[in-house]
Amino acid sequence: MRDSTSTRKPYPGRLAVAPRADHASSHRKSAFTLIELLAVIAIIVLLAALLLPAVSRAKDQSRKSICSANLKQVNLAILLYSQDSLDALPTLPEPDPFPNGVGAFYKQLVKGYLGLGGPASPNETVFTCPSDSSVRKRASHAFSSYTFNGYEVPPGGLPRITGTKVSSIRFPTRAVLVGEYPAFWGGSWHPNLPAPSSNAHAVLSFVDAHIRSTRIYWDGITGSHPSDYEPPAPYEYSWDGE
Repeated sequence: MRDSTSTRKPYPGRLAVAPRADHASSHRKSAFTLIELLAVIAIIVLLAALLLPAVSRAKDQSRKSICSANLKQVNLAILLYSQDSLDALPTLPEPDPFPNGVGAFYKQLVKGYLGLGGPASPNETVFTCPSDSSVRKRASHAFSSYTFNGYEVPPGGLPRITGTKVSSIRFPTRAVLVGEYPAFWGGSWHPNLPAPSSNAHAVLSFVDAHIRSTRIYWDGITGSHPSDYEPPAPYEYSWDGE
């Protein structure tokens, strides 16, 4: 009797079945090759290069919006001050108790209308622009990003609106009341331009209380500042309101 447990021989001509590939071989086939991995990295780098400028512009626009909103409140405080001062814009007392002129220390005269008091402080954020990395840190500028268009000028300098009656300003829609520091001295915070540049933009507020990002005229002469002269047409602002 034949033993049922004995190993059967394959029928003649029957092909033997090849063994299955092991798991390691299958895993190798599904893994990324070095070239594929480098291609993925290149795509990620390309997408980042495309997206980062857009993100940067969005952040700058957000900072600019905050700056504009702050400047609108500062403008209102100055106008409220003038209403309580027989229509006159800020002037500093004599002798001047502050370490700088009214262009910076108007802040100490008007900030009570914004619920602030005491010595000038860098914590008075309504007077600071988020895009300003330097001026708001200066005690000599009252820790303010904004300059009042009334600072003192030497004899023969361009007239300012210090102490002027608001009602006497002929063109309040063009007359600068207070604006970002670079509008007066050159450069820009939107985008950041540390040196004077033709047609740099600055956020300005005007005597009629509107706020606008404005092209600032610079004559291109080294050592001169935009606030040294009135801009030609078609620039949409004036320093003396005339």
